[in-house]
Amino acid sequence: MKHRLAKYVFAILLLISFYLAFLSLQNKEWESLTATISLTIAIISGWIAYESFYNQSLARRPQIILKLDFKSRYDLILLVAENLGEKPAFNIKFEWKQKLANHKGEEIRFNKYDDSIDIPVLNPKENTSLIIDLASRFYENRKTENLDFNGTIKFQESLNSKRKTSYPFHFSFKHYGMSPSFENEEPKTMYELQKIPEKLENIKLEIKKIIDKKTSP
Repeated sequence: MKHRLAKYVFAILLLISFYLAFLSLQNKEWESLTATISLTIAIISGWIAYESFYNQSLARRPQIILKLDFKSRYDLILLVAENLGEKPAFNIKFEWKQKLANHKGEEIRFNKYDDSIDIPVLNPKENTSLIIDLASRFYENRKTENLDFNGTIKFQESLNSKRKTSYPFHFSFKHYGMSPSFENEEPKTMYELQKIPEKLENIKLEIKKIIDKKTSP
């Protein structure tokens, strides 16, 4: 709202300066014309400086996004909430137009302790995630479901203010359906390494069974 008001003010000032320049030109008042041209340049410079400051201010504000992650964990789809801004966001709430369910059919929630908010605080560059489903079965189980999800993100930029920032979010599973989930083999390798102790224990048990069988009378 303030940004829009500032744009209107600068636009009005520019129109006034153009009108004064036209009058000066029409009356052949060259000194006045020079002054109004200088005024116009000053207004344009002021607008450029204001826009630069406004954009820098936007970049520093909290910027909360929801995104899908198919690659961080082996064979798992994660929903990630991340703050891309340079300031923390408080009392974050996601309002869904279509509810997203996990592999158990339960409505996904970032916060199991409080129904009124999803995330109490996300600091700059911080993220949190939750598991949606196994990548290997997600599309098989949801052939008839709508895979586009959208809604509204709401949060406070300060705990001392009740004013809430809100904007829409949208993401889709559709374009991941045919893409390679494991471009980086490290998650799969780490997953398989974690299984080695279990496999060794199974081998040990099988060897023990064979030895017991051979030594039994």
